[in-house]
Amino acid sequence: MKKSPALDKTYIGLILGMIVPLIVFFIYFLSRHGDVEFSRYLGMLHKYGLLFRVLSLCVLVDLPVFFIFIQFKFWRGARGVVMSVFFYAFAVAAYTIIF
Repeated sequence: MKKSPALDKTYIGLILGMIVPLIVFFIYFLSRHGDVEFSRYLGMLHKYGLLFRVLSLCVLVDLPVFFIFIQFKFWRGARGVVMSVFFYAFAVAAYTIIF
């Protein structure tokens, strides 16, 4: 039986898929609105209904992560990235329905 690489784990892909969009969101905040307090920025995005729209755009960064896992044939890791994208999609849908 062939041993799978250390990165070919579903939870690794899930963690990367959840953290990478948040990091991109924070980098976007620092580059465009660094002079505003972060909590105030989040409040303004929520007030104008843009919070999950911006966050859902940040999820697009998971696409290169997914393709890197596929390129190296880390199928379980790619599955974890897809799971995180579905989690974000359900969160956006729930937020849209509730608010």
